[in-house]
Amino acid sequence: MNLAASQTVRIPKTAELVAGRIRKAIITGELQAGDNLPPEAQLITKFEVSRPTLREAIRILESENLILISRGARRGATILQPTADMISRSAGVALQAHGATIGDVYQARTLLEPQAARLAAEINPVEAGKALHAQVAVELALADKRDAAGLQHATGRFHRILLEKSGNITLAMFAYALDDIVSRHQEMVYRRRPVDDSEPRWAQMRYGIKSHERLAGLISRGEAAAAEQHWSRHMVNAGKFWLDEVAQTAVIDILE
Repeated sequence: MNLAASQTVRIPKTAELVAGRIRKAIITGELQAGDNLPPEAQLITKFEVSRPTLREAIRILESENLILISRGARRGATILQPTADMISRSAGVALQAHGATIGDVYQARTLLEPQAARLAAEINPVEAGKALHAQVAVELALADKRDAAGLQHATGRFHRILLEKSGNITLAMFAYALDDIVSRHQEMVYRRRPVDDSEPRWAQMRYGIKSHERLAGLISRGEAAAAEQHWSRHMVNAGKFWLDEVAQTAVIDILE
């Protein structure tokens, strides 16, 4: 091994290590949501660190929305429950910082969602199929009412269910991470091209629902390869509608 050519190893700051210990206690449930963080003096003794180091660790956890600092007469730190919103906010900030576009996000979804469909059919067909069929029923009811806004949200929910029920935790987290971005993207498209009440437009939207229904059936029957192929075609075809004129829109422009 050429040590001279190797990269410098970064040693974590003490505050980061302390934050990591507290973070783990929150995630594992040792510290419960709603509990108060132990007093500062107790934590300083427990971790054998200085007051400035502990306060830096607290600031890290506050920035991650894992604790809420109450300032003023009733000072203290309250433990917060980790939520999907936290994942979504963090992902949104990271994508904005790196200049991601709507087209980039949709391309990632086009690569991953067909794989999620395959996994759902292979390892979770009954539960995934049931949840997706139930969502299709919601979509059909909204289409019958010609409720475009409701159908927009229901469509986004179908995609989230697919990833959540894939049986893969990482794919479920991917769904949470992109939830806000996908929702804002859809809202932007509908603002630019409002759904009119013409029968051709609603026929087009019902065609999309039928595609959802077909996927739910394939997954329910455990037809993994067919589910993957069908959803790959669906995402590519749907992308022609969802990305028309907006593919190069930066994520930062829809999350402002």
